Amino acid sequence: MRIEYGAASWSGPAVDCRELAVSVRAVVAAVRATGPAAVGDGRALRVDCEPPGSVFEHVGVVRSDASVDVRAALAAAARSLDVDVEGVEALEAAREELAAVEVPEVDVSGARERVAEARAAAEAVTADVAAARGAVQAREDLDADVDAGRERLRAAVADASERETELVAAEQALARERERAREARDARERRLSLADRVGRLEREVRANRVAATWSAFRDAVAAVPGGDVDDVGAEPGSFAGADATAALAAVRVADVTAPVVVGVDRFDDAETAHRVLDAPVVLAVD
Repeated sequence: MRIEYGAASWSGPAVDCRELAVSVRAVVAAVRATGPAAVGDGRALRVDCEPPGSVFEHVGVVRSDASVDVRAALAAAARSLDVDVEGVEALEAAREELAAVEVPEVDVSGARERVAEARAAAEAVTADVAAARGAVQAREDLDADVDAGRERLRAAVADASERETELVAAEQALARERERAREARDARERRLSLADRVGRLEREVRANRVAATWSAFRDAVAAVPGGDVDDVGAEPGSFAGADATAALAAVRVADVTAPVVVGVDRFDDAETAHRVLDAPVVLAVD
């Protein structure tokens, strides 16, 4: 890790920026940035380090007003350590199955409207055929010329045939769309069922990860400054201590590569923090 702040620079796994009053917020922004981050005093702060991961998102920033979800933090710690727990393979399979479910797009309403339009057009042309046929019959009864009338009748019959074909096609399209709608309903129900299964497995896997790291968390609470092992309950995830203590202990448990930004007054110096937490550390002003 290397930190540059104006003309000052530090290198190594333990850096104390408090003398220059560099804030926790500024360091965190620089850790997450791909380049220099602007600080309020006009100087640029740059932190070259490993990219932050899930552990950092849970406990990578330790402040006096920290709010820590102990279970989520320890689950992330277990993932960083590649702890093998029951349910992971089933969860991965369920996620893959869920991702593979495709819900087809359907437009039954549009298909129904097209059938109605085609039927109206067919009925209108049928009326034209009847009118043309009646006109021919009337002229025949009068022994009048019917050539023009018969031509109009032939045109009306051809038009009626075309409209009937269009109606049949629209009705067939509506039937297909209704079938797709049934398939879509089945797919949605399948997706909801799989989503429920994924959620249940995620909770089970997280609980297993917390249980797998609970003993190490208890030891870590005893090791970090200000920690009290009596705050660690028998039930994995049950912790009555300060959130900052939980964050520091979770860091000690995890395999942390991005620097942990510490704003609480728990360590005399950065080297001590690095040694206790077994992680790269930046001490900053909260």
